[in-house]
Amino acid sequence: MEKVSIIVPIYNVEKYIRRCLESIVKQDYGSFEIICVDDCGQDKSMEIVTEFQKKYPDKLVIVHNSVNKGLGAARDAGMKAASGEYIGFIDSDDYIKPDFISRYIEAFRSSLSDVVAGGYIRDENGKYTELPSDVEDAEAIWVNVSACLKMYRRSFLEKHHLNFNGVRRYEDEGFMYRILMKNPKVKVIPYSGYYYWLNTESITRSKNNDRAGIFLEYASNVEEMSRELLRESTMDNHEILCYCLASGLIANLLYNGRGCGIHKMKELYEVYNKVMLEISDRICINKYIKLKYLKSEPVLKRYAAWLVLRFRKIKADKLLFLIDSLL
Repeated sequence: MEKVSIIVPIYNVEKYIRRCLESIVKQDYGSFEIICVDDCGQDKSMEIVTEFQKKYPDKLVIVHNSVNKGLGAARDAGMKAASGEYIGFIDSDDYIKPDFISRYIEAFRSSLSDVVAGGYIRDENGKYTELPSDVEDAEAIWVNVSACLKMYRRSFLEKHHLNFNGVRRYEDEGFMYRILMKNPKVKVIPYSGYYYWLNTESITRSKNNDRAGIFLEYASNVEEMSRELLRESTMDNHEILCYCLASGLIANLLYNGRGCGIHKMKELYEVYNKVMLEISDRICINKYIKLKYLKSEPVLKRYAAWLVLRFRKIKADKLLFLIDSLL
């Protein structure tokens, strides 16, 4: 049986990590390893991980970071330690169905793919909502950037030196776009075996964070991605990559800039506008703005990008952000 490496970054998740690890050790697929990356939290998460490691010494490996480095760097550390032919990622407050690994491996075997992608189930305090993957949408892989809903052929990642570049926040987008630049063979399966835990405590805490700072960090990541990836893009993927970068930037500013006030929004808009020009000075005529494309993109994000880019075409997109800053 081909071995699978499941990478689980660990940081202050003592409430959830037991559920996560139990769901992995109960897999109906026999050949796998769990790589838990200790990212230097302050709670008892690692005590629970160590308990599992003693119980399953042949299955669970612990990698220790010297200091807290964030999710991207933790995943990178896990990838370096991986020995499986395939690699998957599970966030430590999420969990999976017992047949998760076997269903993905079955897809790899039948398609000889480099990446297999599926859907997920949102768990909001016990209220479950399935969001299946659209196997008929050939472009769905571009808008479903979550690293956890996919499994990867390790040899493909290593051949192209693909990782998360140590990015602390919004790390999935850069990772996925770098993969797509290498023209992988992708298989999308009609299966939702990943439970995404909607952590309301995390959402509440995030409202108290410096939202403007979060946008500025994201904008810097997008600017770096555009400089790196657009050089590699081809005629086949250049236009969709430009749209995805722009759409993500728009959504992030609308979300993190909401209610920040006109003065702060004017500052954020200057950064936004600079990065948009870095992405493309022709973004307003990008074909993917049309609503007939990218149907797997979340509806609100899709219409927000459509509206903002329509206003940008007449040099009035700033007005929409200023209105958002007052909400």
